[in-house]
Amino acid sequence: MYDMNEQDLWNGIYELISESSKKISVFDGNESVGYAELKKMNVLSKSTLGAIVIFSSGISIDNWLRIVGQENSAHKGIWSYNDYQKENVALEKMTIVGQDIVGGLFAINIGKYQEGIKKVWYFAPDTLQWECMDMNYAEFIAWAIQGNTDEFYSSMRWKCWKEDCSKAEFDEMILIYPSLWSKECNLETAAKKVVSSDELIRMNSEFAQKFGYC
Repeated sequence: MYDMNEQDLWNGIYELISESSKKISVFDGNESVGYAELKKMNVLSKSTLGAIVIFSSGISIDNWLRIVGQENSAHKGIWSYNDYQKENVALEKMTIVGQDIVGGLFAINIGKYQEGIKKVWYFAPDTLQWECMDMNYAEFIAWAIQGNTDEFYSSMRWKCWKEDCSKAEFDEMILIYPSLWSKECNLETAAKKVVSSDELIRMNSEFAQKFGYC
């Protein structure tokens, strides 16, 4: 059986992107930086996650969903995103691999929950709880690039979301107030402000801890 190398895996991802109807931006990466980040994260290079970190500094899908790659001068990489674990109970034993513009996080369960180990989980900003997506990382990437993400996010989008999201950079999110998890939230009339991902991730994590969802 042919053993695919990192370049083969990356070519497969690019093929998925070329066949997708979504608006997708791939940010270039430096291979040596990618290998260094994988070493720090103890992640195999011959994997879908390894290929993305080696060859890219991230993938943006519809200006809404972001796949984390390696660090560059413009935005953070997988090592920086997982630095949150040091001070955040809500993110312990979860390896963050993606995020979305309204504060959602995608992460691989590496021990936080007994079920769904090594599966991708979603930290939902409208419930402040982790939900198992029942996908491995490669399946998650295929879903993000070609799957029905419109349906997944149907309850979190407003009429002019495309225009609003075009104003946010890769490491920025849209803070919605009243918050998505609040009963008072009306997406069409809620205030919306572009903030750093750091700010919204920490805010949502603190509320999750406060409500006992961790």
